[in-house]
Amino acid sequence: MAAYGLRLAIVALAYYLTAQLGLRLALVHGQVTPVWPPTGIAVVAFLVLGYRMWPAVAAGALATNLPLGPSPAGAVIIAAGNTLAPLAAAALMRFAGLQLDLERVRDAGAIVLGALAGMAISATAGSLVLVLLGPVPADSFVATWAVWWTGDAMGVLLVAPFLLSFRPSPNRPALGWRQQLELAALLAAVALVTFVVFENRFRLEYVVYPLIMLAALRFRLRGAAPAALIASGVAVWAAVNDNGPFAGETLLQKMVTLQVFNIFVALASFVLVAYVETRQRAEQARTSSEAKSEFLRVASHELRGPLSVLGGYLSLLSSGDLGKPPVRWRAPLQVLSAKTTELNAIMDQLLEVSRLDGDVMMRERTLFDLRDAVDAAVKRAEPRARLGGGGVTVERGGDHLGVVGDEGQVGNILDNLLNNALAYTRGPARVAVRCSAEGGRAVVRISDHGVGVPDELRRSLFGPFRRGRQQGVEEVAGTGLGLYISRELALAHGGTLILEQSTPGDGSTFTLAIPLARSGVTEGTRPASIHRRRQQPG
Repeated sequence: MAAYGLRLAIVALAYYLTAQLGLRLALVHGQVTPVWPPTGIAVVAFLVLGYRMWPAVAAGALATNLPLGPSPAGAVIIAAGNTLAPLAAAALMRFAGLQLDLERVRDAGAIVLGALAGMAISATAGSLVLVLLGPVPADSFVATWAVWWTGDAMGVLLVAPFLLSFRPSPNRPALGWRQQLELAALLAAVALVTFVVFENRFRLEYVVYPLIMLAALRFRLRGAAPAALIASGVAVWAAVNDNGPFAGETLLQKMVTLQVFNIFVALASFVLVAYVETRQRAEQARTSSEAKSEFLRVASHELRGPLSVLGGYLSLLSSGDLGKPPVRWRAPLQVLSAKTTELNAIMDQLLEVSRLDGDVMMRERTLFDLRDAVDAAVKRAEPRARLGGGGVTVERGGDHLGVVGDEGQVGNILDNLLNNALAYTRGPARVAVRCSAEGGRAVVRISDHGVGVPDELRRSLFGPFRRGRQQGVEEVAGTGLGLYISRELALAHGGTLILEQSTPGDGSTFTLAIPLARSGVTEGTRPASIHRRRQQPG
C-alpha cells in the first residue's frame, strides 16, 4: 500500500506540474492548449503502472481545473473527461497489441489510434462545459473542440514516446560517452534549427525534418522522441507569441500550421523508428534462419553417410555374417544398434527443422477429412499402446472435417502427440482422441492420464530442444524437437497447437485446430505455398 500510495503521489504531482507548464501555452481562454503534456503522462502511467493509477490522474486533473473551471461542477466534469480519455487511449493501445518498446510499426499505429480516438472524450467533455457554462460562445464550439482534441492528442504522440524511451530494453544497450555527446549535439541542432525556422516569416518548417529523421536513424527511440518533443515545444512557443509564420494569423490558422507541423514531426520520429526496428529484426531473423537451416541441412546429410556405414557393420556383426560374435559382445552390440537407429531418427528431425525454418514451405495441398488422418495415426500408435497394456479411444464426431493441407504433415503432428501421450504415462496408457468442428475449425483433442506438464515447463514447452524429464517416467529418447516441429506444421496450415489443459500427476490435453475448408473446394491436389505465422515458443 505504501508503494502504491507513493506511485499515486508521483503521478498526480507530475500531472499537475506539466499541466501548469501546458497552461502557459494556452490559446483558448487560458485553458485550451495546442499541446497538453499531462495526457502523455497519464497514458504512460496506465500502460506501465496499470489502470489503478486513475485516482492519481483524477486528482491531478481536478487540482488543475478547479482554479480555472467556470464552476466547481464544471471542473469536476472536465477532470472526469481528462481521466477517462487517457484511460480509454491506453485500453485501445493495449487492444491494438501495443508493446512498450515501440519497436514495431504496429506499435506506432496503436499509439496513433489511442491518441486520436481516446482524446475525443476529453475534448467533448471540456468543450461542452465551456460552451454550456458561458466562457466560450456556442459558435466557437468546433474551434474549441478542435484545439482541445489536437492538443490532448499531441500530448500523447509527443510525450508518451519520450517517456517510454527511458524504459530499459535489451534491444537498447547503454550509450557510450561519445554517443551521448553526439546525441546531445544533435538535439541542440534540432532546437537551434527549429528556433531559426519559427523566428522568421519564411515557411521553412520542413527544414527540421531531416534532423529528426537522422536522430531516429542514429539513436532510434532515444533520439527521435526527445528531438520531436524539442521541435514541437519550440513551435508551440512561437505560436503562442505570434512569432515567425504565426504572426497575424487567426486562431484557426495557427492551429492548422502548428498541428500539421507537430503531427508530421511525431510521425517522422517514432513511426520511422518502428519501421527501421521492424526491418532490422526481420533481416536479422531471416539471416539467422537461413544460416541455421543451411547448417542443419548440411549436418544431417553429412552425418547420414557415416551413420549408415556404422549401422550396416553393426547389423553384420549382430547377425553373425562376419562370424559369430562372442557372447559378451551381444548386449553392447544391441545398445549400439539401438543408439544408431536413434541417431538416424534425430537426423530426420533435424532435416525437418531445416525445412521448417524457411519463410514459405512449398507443398502439395489436398482436401482431406481430418478424421481419416486421426484414424491412421491411431492405427500406428495402437501396437505400442497395447504392448504396455493400454489403448487409444477415438470419438470421430458426426461432422465431416474437411481441411486443406498436407495429410502427411498433419499425420506427423498427430504421431508426435500420441507418442508423447504414451511415453509420459506411468503404467498402462489410456489415451482419448476427440474430433469436432468448432467455430469454423476442425479440432482434435488428445488427452492422456500421464504425469502432466509442470508449470515451469509450460512456457518453453513448444520451443526447440525442450525435453520433458519428469520424476517417475523413464527418460524419453530424442532431441526435444517433436512439439516444436508439430506446432510449426500446425502454423503452416493456418492452425494452432496448444496445451489446453494439464494437471501434474493427472494428465494433459493437447489441442490441434486447423481451419475447415471453404465451401467449393474440391478433392484433388495442387501446388501451393503455405505461409507460416511466426510465434514465440510457449
